[in-house]
Amino acid sequence: MTLFEECKEALRDDFSILDDDHKAIKILNSFPIHSNYIIWSEIKYKDYDHMEDIISELSVLHSKSLYVIADNYDVPVFKSNLKLIIENVDDVSALSPKVFIFNEEVIIEPLFPSYTLRVGLKPRST
Repeated sequence: MTLFEECKEALRDDFSILDDDHKAIKILNSFPIHSNYIIWSEIKYKDYDHMEDIISELSVLHSKSLYVIADNYDVPVFKSNLKLIIENVDDVSALSPKVFIFNEEVIIEPLFPSYTLRVGLKPRST
């Protein structure tokens, strides 16, 4: 079983591969990103070492889908929900040394090789 198949199995309760990843890439590019790196100095972020803190602090996002893009052409872009992704973050992070988990409101990057997740919130438009 491949790492992707293991991840898919872990997220099976809410998992779907995107037929067209253009929407997800457009959302990803709405964050400050350059040469495949997030420019963290341009957004408000917080590092989390305890996954339960993310689940409780971002509870408003539990029912919303998040996209997952791995820096690996063999891994398709897929989506799942925040709670499942965080509960199975080891399977998601194992897909590639660089993984982006995001939607229109938030971007999460596992800080490989640590177990820390960096969570950035998009500034609200006024």
